[in-house]
Amino acid sequence: MGVCLDCEQEMRTADGCTHAKIYHKGKWLDRRRDHFGESNGRCHDCGIKHGEIHHFGCDVERCPVCGGQLISCDCFRDKRMRNKITLRK
Repeated sequence: MGVCLDCEQEMRTADGCTHAKIYHKGKWLDRRRDHFGESNGRCHDCGIKHGEIHHFGCDVERCPVCGGQLISCDCFRDKRMRNKITLRK
């Protein structure tokens, strides 16, 4: 699949992304650890294991603010482009 631009790990083999926080309106928020029902124990989009943090841009990751799909919610509408989203370990 490729290498995560944030944690620099191979997405299909890494347990999860190592960037655990995302910046929103002056605060660092915890990115949500996810549990999902894939039969192979990995996310169908970014390949993380159950209970880990999705690689940024995954269509399964939920927003820590509204609970919607992070890549399409309005909480980060002005920061949609990858280089404008602030992540930290």
